[in-house]
Amino acid sequence: MYNVSITRLRVRSFWYMPLFMLHAMRTMMQAQRADGVHGVETRFEKDNVVWTKTVWSDEAAMKKYRGSGAHQVAMRLLSEVCSEAAYARWGQETPDLPSWEEAHERILREGKLSKVKHPSPLQAAGKTAPEMMVGGFTPPMPPVFK
Repeated sequence: MYNVSITRLRVRSFWYMPLFMLHAMRTMMQAQRADGVHGVETRFEKDNVVWTKTVWSDEAAMKKYRGSGAHQVAMRLLSEVCSEAAYARWGQETPDLPSWEEAHERILREGKLSKVKHPSPLQAAGKTAPEMMVGGFTPPMPPVFK
C-alpha cells in the first residue's frame, strides 16, 4: 500500500512569499531525492495558495522525510508565515499521483488543519479549503539528481 500526502498552504502576505519560496524549493529538492518517494508535484493558485502532493512507498518513508532536513526547518516557519494550513493522507494501491481534483476532494472530506498564528477567516471557520476548486497551475518540475 502506497501513502499519499497532500498539503494546502496559504502564505499570509505577499511579503512572506520570498521566504516561503526559498523553503519550498529546498523541501521540494529534498522530497525529490528522498528514499521511498514515488511522485512529487506542486500547484499554485491565486491569493498565495500552494498545494503539494507526494506519494510514498510507506508511512515510515514519509515520516522520515517530514521530520528531517529542509522540511523540518520549513515546518517551524509554517505557523508564522501561513494563514491557512491543511493536510490529508491516505493509502492507495498504486504509486500514481492522484489528480488535483481528487486531492481537493480528499482535503475537504478528510483533511486536518495545522496550527497557524494568524488564521484567515477560512481557517478560523475550521475549513481546510474552499468548497470550489480554484484555478491554478502546476509548474514543470526540475530534474532530479540523486
